[in-house]
Amino acid sequence: MANRASTIALVSCIVWLLLFSVAASCLATMQVKIAIHNDARIPEDLLTQATHEAARIFRAAGVDSLWVVCQSPKEGKSDSSGCSSRVDLSHLSLRVVPWSANLGDSIFGTAFLSEKGGGAYSDVFYPSVEKLSSDSTASPSRLLGHVMAHEIGHLLLGTHSHSAFGIMQPHWQGEELRRIGMGDLLFTPDQARKMRARLTMTMSEELLVGR
Repeated sequence: MANRASTIALVSCIVWLLLFSVAASCLATMQVKIAIHNDARIPEDLLTQATHEAARIFRAAGVDSLWVVCQSPKEGKSDSSGCSSRVDLSHLSLRVVPWSANLGDSIFGTAFLSEKGGGAYSDVFYPSVEKLSSDSTASPSRLLGHVMAHEIGHLLLGTHSHSAFGIMQPHWQGEELRRIGMGDLLFTPDQARKMRARLTMTMSEELLVGR
């Protein structure tokens, strides 16, 4: 009986150590990769500055983000590293498109979510971003970076992720634009915790199945 109890205790310790190792690994490598498709053909330096701004916003929320600009096969170039067909919560896709849909100039993008709140694809409507930039003091790159972060935020947070505060507000007006110009329109602490929790769960599952 004593040997059996010791064996059970040993197995339990091993299981807890494995779980702790998986959790520690997730926290150490918590990263979301975003493949960007520049369908609007905006200048490369503007897009680079915008991705740096978006990465800064996520970094403030405790999320490491890797933004990879994908080359178009039509241009005779192969896909960049990180632009594979794989998509999930930690491998997302964002397109900067040259139209504004039929939603009006006040809509800057959309995230494609299922009824269960899952999704990996989003669009940013560059003409709407450009118009808003001309009507505000925020630079185009800083504004585009905030819009990209907002749409990726929808994918990481799931449904009903608009908020009365922070970057996930549905409408940006005077005060919000002023804060964007200053670079301090960010995710709320609660939103940051939720994103980290969902990414940790996703990465734990990936490690357990060996992806």
